[in-house]
Amino acid sequence: MHIGKRLAAKLEELGWSEGELKRRSGVSQPTIHRIITGESQDPRQSNVEKIARALGVNAHWLRHGGPNASGTKEGPASYAMDMEPGPEIVTPYRPIKIVGTAQLGNEGYWHALDGGDGVVDVPSRDPDAYALRLRGDSMAPAIRSGWIAVCEPNHSWVPGEYVLICLTSGESMVKELLYANDSEVSVMSVNDAFGRRTIPVEQIETIHYVGAILPPSKVRV
Repeated sequence: MHIGKRLAAKLEELGWSEGELKRRSGVSQPTIHRIITGESQDPRQSNVEKIARALGVNAHWLRHGGPNASGTKEGPASYAMDMEPGPEIVTPYRPIKIVGTAQLGNEGYWHALDGGDGVVDVPSRDPDAYALRLRGDSMAPAIRSGWIAVCEPNHSWVPGEYVLICLTSGESMVKELLYANDSEVSVMSVNDAFGRRTIPVEQIETIHYVGAILPPSKVRV
């Protein structure tokens, strides 16, 4: 059984459509359809991990089959592969680790990512939430240098609010989401000087909802 048949069986078990999986995983519906039909039998690993996380299954099982189809919680591929599951969340506020410092260039692109430290307390129920310290003035005045962006990979995108977009070229940016469909995503720069941009889905690696922008005073070590 190839990956597409395992994916189709899991969707049938959950009662989900391809569109529902697209909404929950952030992977485009055409990509999901090609995997299910067998047109794409060796999909990009980052897409497999996002789909597996949305389904609540192990990414290795989804790609290769075998035992242990569920019960493995995988964090964001770039940030949380070595994190242990924490205690059950009994309050909406919890500490979110600052995993890096994003050095911002023109139009809000990151051109480097240095180490980060400290945590911020936010009312997030996303178990994979993480935080980034933003450096640079390209997002001013909406987001100032030194402020913290809290990203929630499992949260649905909300038009009119901020998202963190990582492109296949390696560029990353924080933008205001205007709309998203199966072929393109349209965003507006945080800094009005740079305007609107429409990005084909093929150029997008991940989109994470930005749940909060916090001042440096909210950081505790």
